[in-house]
Amino acid sequence: MNRRRSVGGLFALLVLGALGCRQRPPPPTAAPIADVAVDAGAPALVAARDATAGAPGGRLMDLAGETAVTMARIRGLSLQHELRRGVMDRDAIVSRLREKTAREYPPGEILLEGELYKRLGLLPEAMDYERTMFDLLEEQVAGFYDPDEQTLYIAGWLPSAAQPGTMAHELTHALQDQHFHIGRYTHHVRGRGDAQTAAMAVIEGDATASMLDFMLAPMGRRTRDMPDVTAMVASQLQGADQMRLREAPRALRESLLFPYLAGLGMCVRALRAGEGYSRVDALLATPPQSTEQVLHEAKLAAREAPVMVPSRVPPALAGEYEVAYHDVMGELGSRLFFYSAMPDARAHSAAQGWGGDHAVLLVPRGTMTSAGDAGVNLAGDALTRDVMLWTVVLDPVEGARGAAADREAVDFAEAAVSVLMWRHGARPAAAVAGAMAARDVGGGRVSLVARSGRRVLVADRVPRASAAAVVRSALAE
Repeated sequence: MNRRRSVGGLFALLVLGALGCRQRPPPPTAAPIADVAVDAGAPALVAARDATAGAPGGRLMDLAGETAVTMARIRGLSLQHELRRGVMDRDAIVSRLREKTAREYPPGEILLEGELYKRLGLLPEAMDYERTMFDLLEEQVAGFYDPDEQTLYIAGWLPSAAQPGTMAHELTHALQDQHFHIGRYTHHVRGRGDAQTAAMAVIEGDATASMLDFMLAPMGRRTRDMPDVTAMVASQLQGADQMRLREAPRALRESLLFPYLAGLGMCVRALRAGEGYSRVDALLATPPQSTEQVLHEAKLAAREAPVMVPSRVPPALAGEYEVAYHDVMGELGSRLFFYSAMPDARAHSAAQGWGGDHAVLLVPRGTMTSAGDAGVNLAGDALTRDVMLWTVVLDPVEGARGAAADREAVDFAEAAVSVLMWRHGARPAAAVAGAMAARDVGGGRVSLVARSGRRVLVADRVPRASAAAVVRSALAE
């Protein structure tokens, strides 16, 4: 899900603010973090022109300056130029994030993104996706760094105990940006969702590990030396006061947490394998290409590139439909798809053979018009007649031949049928040539799962008359 990326290309500390005051490390058992040289003439932070006035704001900006020096030492990355910073209240920060998102996402883009996820069964049909995202943002945001403005926005309302850890996290983003220009990885690009989520996992995983190092340093501990550190952070987050996050659909909740938790796990592995943060720096310079690489150390080490699957309209629908939205779901998106219908272990097993994919949302021709800046306006009934096609290519089983090489695809397809039955099992069966299973979802439309070799098609609301032809073209090698 694209919302796995930070909203509007910003680096917002969405869910970790609670750790700044909740974290209680065990007694020290490891050597303290080694000192790293910092440039003697490192630029100071300078106050943003729109910073909140007053003594409390001044104290917070002083704290940010002190914390920046400490984080430069922990990360081994000097401040290369001045960084603006300002203190803002919650309403001002949320307003700034909304403005940035509106500038980055063309009109209609978030609506279409949410519709694609609904067709995959990841979100409830009645959910207002954009409103839900901003409700979550308003609840969770605890400050942010804006790479376009090179400015740190400090949350003036946070408890004093939470401020140092929060600043440590966001100042790590500033250091990342000055050395690796991380903003280039995160600006919204349609069809790059999984790759951008993978890049965000490095960015947020590094910032979380660095924040923990900052908090643990006075006790002589290091993030890399803590067993099960990711589980510890996950436990802290579950105990945090995040009602809207807890009540959000699981797919949304998991996608928001993934960069922090899976990214932390990946960065901790890199810390344990190298000297200092050198291997994390290498990941920032060349991020993983997919969430598959984030989840599997061997895939990352091999830099196994995803299979490119085109986003196209099948010939059988080309005269009547056009592409409204498309994205790559990745292994993470595959897990989210399966979670609704099976235990987590089964979902992970079914998704682990992912090799590449593309999910496409089609709307009837003539129902979508340009709204400027590459945005769209939709006719009122466009999303009552849309079609979703998700084509997935699975990896071959290593060393196997013939049908045995397709085992991962068989497993994925069988799990997808379980999801189909969970969603539409009460509806009448439909006979569609080439489909493993199909259900009549009303209005002359069917939802189905089909497989040929290592390709799997999951389709929702396909016109029944065209369904067999859609299956044939989608599964053609």
